[in-house]
Amino acid sequence: MRFIRAGRGMVIATCLALMPGAAAAQQPLSEFLTAADDGNLDLRAARAALAQTRSQVDEARARLLPSASATGTYTRNEFEVAVDFGGRQAVMSPYDQLDGRFTIAVPILDLSAWASFFSAEASADAAAGRTENAEREARAAVVVLWHQLVGSRMVVSAAERSLAVAEQSRTNAAARVEVGAAPQLELDRAEAEVQRARQSLAEAQLNATLAARNLRNATGLEPSDRLVQLDDDLAPEPDLQRYLAEVEQHPLIQASRADALAAERGEHAAWLSLAPTISGQFTERVTNAAGFGPSNQWAAGVTATWNLDFGRPASINTRGAAAERARIGLEQARQQVETQIFEAWQRVSTSRARAEAAAAALTAMRRASEDARARFETGAATQLDVIQTERDLFTAEVQHIQAIADLRVARAVLRIRSGVGDVR
Repeated sequence: MRFIRAGRGMVIATCLALMPGAAAAQQPLSEFLTAADDGNLDLRAARAALAQTRSQVDEARARLLPSASATGTYTRNEFEVAVDFGGRQAVMSPYDQLDGRFTIAVPILDLSAWASFFSAEASADAAAGRTENAEREARAAVVVLWHQLVGSRMVVSAAERSLAVAEQSRTNAAARVEVGAAPQLELDRAEAEVQRARQSLAEAQLNATLAARNLRNATGLEPSDRLVQLDDDLAPEPDLQRYLAEVEQHPLIQASRADALAAERGEHAAWLSLAPTISGQFTERVTNAAGFGPSNQWAAGVTATWNLDFGRPASINTRGAAAERARIGLEQARQQVETQIFEAWQRVSTSRARAEAAAAALTAMRRASEDARARFETGAATQLDVIQTERDLFTAEVQHIQAIADLRVARAVLRIRSGVGDVR
């Protein structure tokens, strides 16, 4: 977030607050946070991924349950084959042959499939944690974008006022030049200041337009022109340990922990694939080409299967390496979350100091501006002194807004990423 000084225009990245009593033209932050729950595309993608992993759990569970199949066949034979045996006719192959087969298969022992099922459950838990973390990050992004629009619109108003002042100064300079009370140079300087103010206004309007677009993209809600009030609370934050106390419950850490568990269960599934599998089958066949046998009969059996190949040891090693990588990922996630919270807390402290200093500087520049105008009216100061003082005053105002913006952003990010406290 940085404002380019007057004369070069203004660029706003995440300016987010007004000075006490100022107003921002849009809906309250809470409305955009609510809208982001349904309108944020990244969040919707995370929820779709979660639904996919939960469906994969159902697939893994289905492989552990009984299954049924039915097959019907119709065959038109060129000749009918029938045998007459002791006055009893047995049809071996009728002209129109019908066969039906119904089979029920029941897994009895499949240790690898059970381990895969538990691994799929852990993966679904990991996806749930990542979805919750995506919700937090979406909220943090909306906070930044919303306040970016607040600051952008505020600078538009400030640039409009600056332009109005410059145009009035040009009018006054033209009047003085016309009566011979001032040289032409004074009018030229006033005209240059007007053009500078117009450039600043154009850039501020562009930034406000882009900020509104970005906020709409992140939330699906079109910013309106309703006014809201923001404050510049300079109260210190509670101790850092309060925000680190719940770090193990952070969704990113929970997701990484579930990833590690899923990888370990995947390794167990690879080892258990060395064990035999046992399944039971029940089949009933119905046909009109039974020959000497009955037209329908059933059969039941148990099958044990033991598969060994050279790929299984390699699969075990692969799953083992994946499990180790997931355990390292858990440590990395814990370090990342703790660092994010630590950084956000430190930013609050730094931003508080900057906000206090910026407020003091703004007060001093207001006094300097009033003094420069008074001295100019008495002839003790030049037009350049007034122009430079007005520019410095505007820069001080922007820096004060920026400092309050940084403070509010840091507070919001700290609360969102730590899960402690509410975002206002």
